[in-house]
Amino acid sequence: MDTRKVQITGKSTYVLTLPKKWAVSSKLAAGSHISIFYQDDGSLLLKPPGTTSSKKTKKLKFKKELDHLKRDIVGLYIVGDYQSIEVVSDSISSEEHSVIKDLCHRLVGFEIVESNDRKIVIKNFLDTEDFTIEKGLKRMSSLIYLMLDELASAFEEDDRDMCQHIITRDDDLDRMFLLVSKQHVDRLNLKKRSKNDRLSLVESFYYRLAASDVERIGDHISKISLHFSYLSLPMDARSVLVDLCRDCQKLFMDSSEALRGSDRELANDVLGRGDVFNEKLINASQVPVGDSIELIIDSFSRIRDYASNIAESAIDLSQL
Repeated sequence: MDTRKVQITGKSTYVLTLPKKWAVSSKLAAGSHISIFYQDDGSLLLKPPGTTSSKKTKKLKFKKELDHLKRDIVGLYIVGDYQSIEVVSDSISSEEHSVIKDLCHRLVGFEIVESNDRKIVIKNFLDTEDFTIEKGLKRMSSLIYLMLDELASAFEEDDRDMCQHIITRDDDLDRMFLLVSKQHVDRLNLKKRSKNDRLSLVESFYYRLAASDVERIGDHISKISLHFSYLSLPMDARSVLVDLCRDCQKLFMDSSEALRGSDRELANDVLGRGDVFNEKLINASQVPVGDSIELIIDSFSRIRDYASNIAESAIDLSQL
């Protein structure tokens, strides 16, 4: 660590010398302009001229491991800062083109602008100025509310088509989760945050943590929908599942509200409902049905657990 002594000139001008090694390596000269960014902890981030985020092109060599390529593209989306990505290969089939196109649809702002049998160019059109982590988590929470509402209706009406609709909503949830993850990484890299972003870095961490729980809740709602679409359950069994669904919906929305308001009392109330919910899970597992609903019961239990995680995060935030 290097230290410098503050000097005062005149009545209100504070002067601080810069380390010579840093000034030389940054090619500073008389009249150079240094950008100053205020950080959440009260510190300052200094950036010399020419250090604006570069818009580079990343080349990915595709060697027929399509899953590996997909993971690389998602990783570049979340942690990379590239204007474009070029996927190059000796041969790219139409089926592989289609898979990569579907993947780009899940990544907000990524579009294929050029493609042939040897190269695919993905352009990054993402502008996150008006998007915040707070808005992203709120959108994810709204999707979960809708998915649980539709799941309850599917149970009540024995509607298999509704199950497929619920599963497609999970794709929208995944897209928003990846975007929230990208925004959080940008904050960690000390990049200039959106002018609409009101979260501190600590709050950003807990919101990203909660977004992960919300995304997993969506996975379990989809899992329940898929399993139910292959079952034939009597009305009394479906009524029990409707009750569980509404309880999960209430637990989740209350935990989300507690997080947004750093409401310790509401968060503790959510956690205090665990025993009652466990009794309902046990009673549901004992309902006599022709088909097994153990997977559905287990997923409802997991949803409760993730809602509890969000409530615990709310309690942590209330200590700030």
